Amino acid sequence: MNKKFIALAVAAAVAPAAFAGDEVVLYGQVNVAAVVDNTKDSLFKIDGQSSRIGVKGTESLGNGMSAWFQIESKVAPDDAKESGFATREGWVGLKGDFGGVQLGRGKSAFTKAYEEFDLWYQADSFAPFDYGLQTYNDSGLVPVMVDADGNRNDAGYKYRTDNTVRYTYAAEGLDVTIDYAVGENKNDSTKTKEATNLSYSVKGTLGDYWYIVGANMGRNLRMNGSKLNNLLLGGGTTFGDLAVGAGFTRSVFSEAGYGTGKRNSYILNASYALEGNSLYGGVIVGDKLKHNIGKLEDSRFVRYGAGLAVPLSKRTNIVTEYMATNFSGATKDTSYFSVGAYHSF
Repeated sequence: MNKKFIALAVAAAVAPAAFAGDEVVLYGQVNVAAVVDNTKDSLFKIDGQSSRIGVKGTESLGNGMSAWFQIESKVAPDDAKESGFATREGWVGLKGDFGGVQLGRGKSAFTKAYEEFDLWYQADSFAPFDYGLQTYNDSGLVPVMVDADGNRNDAGYKYRTDNTVRYTYAAEGLDVTIDYAVGENKNDSTKTKEATNLSYSVKGTLGDYWYIVGANMGRNLRMNGSKLNNLLLGGGTTFGDLAVGAGFTRSVFSEAGYGTGKRNSYILNASYALEGNSLYGGVIVGDKLKHNIGKLEDSRFVRYGAGLAVPLSKRTNIVTEYMATNFSGATKDTSYFSVGAYHSF
């Protein structure tokens, strides 16, 4: 189907009085892979791999200022009931010489910072926070928080934040993002405090090297008085067809009834352009978790993986990936293997 026709139709629906210089773009990804995931007893499945469809546009306001919007929705080619409108990103804002100000929801500044080290196509994110903060119960070493579907959500960390105001600034060799999100959950009758999340990232270049600094400070995310702080320091460079990156993360969580947990993690990744193909891999090493005054035994983990992306065109890739996580204790080791087609438009 003609994408220009679709874009014009969307523009007409969203802004009937649009100026000639305005732009509305339809974009997205359709990704489908065959997956073997042993976290659920060697489950074989067909997975939508973070497929999405979005529309974004800008309107010139004159004097170097413009308004813009973005709506991005989850699409599940393998299972329609998993799709949802505006479930990924939803923003409206202004930008000009002063930078940009926007309101809405989406990936936090800190999430976008640590994804600089996530080379993977597959939906299972290559990030240190899946096993970052843990504690003991009758079953042994477990994550601080698991949702109703069994997914880890360490200490209430928000991959995407709702009710967010964001400021961005870009200059030559420097990009700054700061966002602040509120939970809109304050309740005087139950004495529930407002959940808040402050997140920022600074990315820049120094000669042939790039660097990134990110931080996240969450308050009352799980209950009154709970605190979560994350820090990321990292960077990288290229040597011809070889690109390398390295990073350090520190997570600190405290909550009544839990105490304080701290963990350091170390990230290393690399990618190599091989005759038009992309070969990549990486490793995350999670140090022992320090819980209150001592380190928890058998709490180390190592996550590693490798992938190969073979382009069939500028917008279509056949991708094979493997990822595994090994634990030092009784926690079951996990692995994830996928082969799929990834198409961008």
